[in-house]
Amino acid sequence: MEARPARYVPIPVVCSKCNEKQVVHIRATTASAQISDQKVECLKCHEIFLVMVTNEITSGPFPE
Repeated sequence: MEARPARYVPIPVVCSKCNEKQVVHIRATTASAQISDQKVECLKCHEIFLVMVTNEITSGPFPE
């Protein structure tokens, strides 16, 4: 059985308050996308901050 290609792309982000480095996953697509601001909650300080990404942030699970 072949492994499925990833349907997401990991993108590194940094919290604007505590500078904690994190990774968000956005949907992978071949179509042209528009950059938009999306809200992310910091895993360390729980502050909500904006990130500019080209596609919708998606939730897991993310197999390794």
